[in-house]
Amino acid sequence: MNTITIPEAEYFNMQKKIEELQAKISLLQDDKFMNKLMIAYKYFVIQAKNIPSSQVSLKRGSAKDIITYVAEDFTAPLEDFNNYM
Repeated sequence: MNTITIPEAEYFNMQKKIEELQAKISLLQDDKFMNKLMIAYKYFVIQAKNIPSSQVSLKRGSAKDIITYVAEDFTAPLEDFNNYM
């Protein structure tokens, strides 16, 4: 088996990330947390079903000042799809 060496800082970052993931996993084992999560999920699913689609609309120009650059060849065919065209 080969030994791989990584920088100490990277190792400590990995350890920290593992601890964070273990903390998140422990929440999934907590019944009170899971009950609260299920209540919130049901609330949002019910809310989403009750919103008629006519109420959701996008206004023209809603991305103004958000999209600042579009390449000149934006609509040009992509080479990856030449076989399908």
